[in-house]
Parts: sequence; C-alpha cells; structure tokens
Amino acid sequence: MAYAAKRYAIVTGGNKGIGFEVCKQLASNGITVLLTARDEKRGLEAVDKLKHLALSDQVVFHQLDVTDPASISSLANFIKTHFGKLDILVNNAGIRGANVDHEAMEAWVTVGEAGEWTRLMNPTYESVTACIGANYYGAKNMCETFIPLLKFSDSPRIVNVSSTRGNLELIPDERAKGVLNDVENLTEEKLDELLNQFLEDFKEKLLETKSWTTGTAAYTLSKAALNAYTRILAKKYPTFYINAVCPGYCKTDLNYQNGYLTVEEGAQSVVRYAVVTGGNKGIGFEVCKQLASNGITVLLTARDEKRGLEAVDKLQHLTLSDHVDFHQLDVTDPDSISSFANFIKTHFGKLDILVNNAAIPGARVDEETLAAAKVEENAGSVDWSKIGTENYELSEVGVKTNYYGTKELTKALIPLLQFSGSPKIVNVSASLGRLEHMRKGWPKDVLSDVENLTEEKIDEILSEFLKDYKEGSLETKGWPLAVPAYSISKVALNAYTRILAKKYPSFCINAICPGYVKTDLNYNSGFLTPHEGAEPVVRLSLLPHGSPSGLFFCRNEEKPF
Repeated sequence: MAYAAKRYAIVTGGNKGIGFEVCKQLASNGITVLLTARDEKRGLEAVDKLKHLALSDQVVFHQLDVTDPASISSLANFIKTHFGKLDILVNNAGIRGANVDHEAMEAWVTVGEAGEWTRLMNPTYESVTACIGANYYGAKNMCETFIPLLKFSDSPRIVNVSSTRGNLELIPDERAKGVLNDVENLTEEKLDELLNQFLEDFKEKLLETKSWTTGTAAYTLSKAALNAYTRILAKKYPTFYINAVCPGYCKTDLNYQNGYLTVEEGAQSVVRYAVVTGGNKGIGFEVCKQLASNGITVLLTARDEKRGLEAVDKLQHLTLSDHVDFHQLDVTDPDSISSFANFIKTHFGKLDILVNNAAIPGARVDEETLAAAKVEENAGSVDWSKIGTENYELSEVGVKTNYYGTKELTKALIPLLQFSGSPKIVNVSASLGRLEHMRKGWPKDVLSDVENLTEEKIDEILSEFLKDYKEGSLETKGWPLAVPAYSISKVALNAYTRILAKKYPSFCINAICPGYVKTDLNYNSGFLTPHEGAEPVVRLSLLPHGSPSGLFFCRNEEKPF
C-alpha cells in the first residue's frame, strides 16, 4: 500500500480543550499539524506545551480567526507556499452564543440537562450573531478556502466537530426541521435563509412564538446548520471523506469544565484506529464497514492478500475505502504478526480497537449431507457431529488459529493499545464456547475458577484435549463432541478474555457470540445476516470509556461464561 511521505492537517481552535488534544493525537501519528488560534500568545503557549511530549517538531502554529476572511486567506497562502497541499481539515473552533451567569454556574455543581443550561444562559443579539458567524459561517469559509488544497491529497478529509445539540430532534420548529432534513433539496442558500430568519426572529423577540429553542438556540441552530452543510459537502465532493462528529460531553471552557468526558476522550472521536482480523468477508467485513461508517480508520486484515484487497475495493462503492486500509495478516505466523505490529507503530503510533474475528471450524463439512438435512432457521437444528468430518490435524490447526493466533496477536498489539485513551478488545466467540456445554470434570472446574485462572492452565487443558483427541477418548473424557476443536478453542478464548480483563483493568475487554450468522464458517446455514451479526460486535467496539469489562455477550445480552 502506498502512503504519502508527509500528511498535513489543520485544526481550528487548537490552543486548548478538544482542539489541543486533536493536535496532540494527530502529531503523535506522524502528521504535521497546523495548530491555529485567534490569540497568537495562547497558540504559541500551546505549541510550547507539546515540547515536553517531543511533538513540537510536528506542530506549527499559525494565527487564525475563522470569522475574518483575510485571516483565512493568509493561512491558505501559508500552506500553499510551505506544503503545497492539505490532507485533513478539522473544524473545531466554536463559541457558546450566550453569556453564562458565573455565580449560577458555580452553584450548579452537577451535570445538568438542557433545560437547566437554558436558565444559565443570557443570549444577546450580538452574541447569537457571533455564534452563527463562528460556528457555521467560519467553518464553511474554511472549507471553501481549503478544498482546492485538499484536492491535492490522496485521501482528503474534513471533520466538522459538531454536537448532539444540533440533532434535528432538538429543533421544535417544523419548518426549520423540514428544510434541514430534506437532503435531496438541501442547499447553502436555504441554510442562509433559515439562519437569517432565526436572527430576525431573535431581534424581534419572537423565538418562543416561532417555536425556536431558547437559551442555547444559536448554538443549537449553528450546529444543525453545520451538520446540514456537512451533508451538502459530502454529496458535492464524493472523493472526499467528510463527516460531522459529536465528541461527547467533554470538560471544556465552552461548558465551564462541566462535562463528564476528558478532552483526551473527546479528541479520540476525531482520531481512532481499529484492527479487524478476518476482515475480507462475513462478519469481519461487515464490522470493518460499520466501524468505518463511524469515522474510524480501520485496518482490514486477511491471510490472502488478493481477497483482502478485493474487500477494500468493494468498500469503494460505499465511499468508505478511504477510511479502510488493508494489511496481510496470518495470525498463526509470528513473523506476520510482528510485521503487522510494526506497520501500525510506524504509520499510526497507537491502536484503539482490536476485533479478534478470524477463526476456522477445525473440521470439514459434508456439503451434500448439510443440504440433505434441510436445515431449519435455528442453530439448534444443526447436528454438526453428523455433518462434520474431523481429524487430529484439523483440530490442531483449529486450536492454533482460534485460540493461540488470537492470543499472540493480542499480546503483540497490547503495547499499542496502551497508547489509546480508551482501548477496546472484542473477541468474537460463540455460544458453543460457554461452560454449560462442558460436562463436569477437571477442565470445567479449572475454567470456572476465575480467581485462579492462568494462561498456563488453559495451555494444560488444550494439550490434554489434543492428547485425548489423538487417543480417541474425547467422549469418555467428557469433551464436547459437536465440532470439538472449534468449541474448546472458543472455551479457551472466553477464559483468556477474563484473564486479560483482570490484567488490564483500564481496558474494555469482552467476548461476544454474534448469533447464528450466515457465514462460510457454517456453510451459510445461519439465520442472521453478516450485517446483523456485526452490529453487536461494533456496539462493544464503540462502548464509552469506563464501560464494563470481562463479560460475555450473546448478541446484545450479557450471559454467564
């Protein structure tokens, strides 16, 4: 895969809060960042802070006022002269649009709802005009000015930092909502008309009469307009990757440090990286697609390079290929794992999400027998012990791939996950791996004893399983008989999930059965689509920081291991 030698990004409002953290995280990933701020002194102080992180060489300061066309033009000329192109534009600069009662804010010590915010706001015509000028027209003018430079990029991206306050459901005025929701007929001129009408109604004190929101009205409408403009731009420039993102309710000066997320966590919404093993088809492919749709840069991996590249090619039709990179990976090959880890370290510097999806059945299936069985649409209807053909060699490879491959890849990538502010590991498992499917005895007792569970004990159990398989004593020793290698490898994976969650308490690590999905693994005998199977996996991948860890889920329902 070809990568540009250098990538360049602009972050507006980069001297503090989320903007500063976005600059830091982009620079940590080898991107040259133009940190911008209205106040030159504060901007230079922000760059100076990055010296302690050895990042100042990757960050350049330039003064910028997004409400001043001359200031925007000066920055554009600087970039054109010094870099010749732009790869990433992060429109982060924003203002409240109202003064806040400081004494009331100090008294209000808990995170409040929108209604409480309204009581603290004191908007004036000047403040709401400035808000719309900065939050919407400032971002719009930045986009218009820098799109010619973004066109020189191999992978141009615009990220508009928005807010859930801009969601259409929060706009009570039906006319405004109708205009903003009519994507096919949405135009910049219609947005101008809407904003002008709002300002006129504000001036005439008609906000409540005309069903506008009050208090945060200017902020809400400016973000709704920004979201709408994002859709217009994405349609106009199909080769660009253009999205709006709400970073969450973060502690920033904008809300007087009243949020519940840190700015580091908020910035990760803008820059996040995920690995999906076995990503060229089935559930893995759908997980890649859904993560990319959420603005995450995804490394789609597959053993077969040709199939992996074909999978990325499929995503071009969904305008997602710019957000998905391919890298060959064989989880059973230590050299392949090492090469992959070095690639991530060199190009991204960190990892946020690891989805261990790659797996094999550890058996061959007689397709004629499967077809003759006329399988009904439920997992219980398949007697895999009668349809599958197993031997020691297939079972050994199954255990090596499904458990040891996952384990070795995870160990190699944990150092990179530790650089994330919210690291996630999702192990795609199966209900067949639950302990209830094992008979009473030594293996089940060991695996049930969570407090004393170790990797060495899992190794002992797997060695004993393979020994008993070779000796033909699976049934007499009480091992699972339905696709035994697959079942026991998933039992081991579930146990390893619990060990990892205990070892890395700051991570969010869970195992999940995505349901009985139509995949090559079960010869498409499932009753869920890959898209449906991927949804709960993606949900776990995107859980907020501090979410429960060390759990097992059957789709969206927590179950005992």
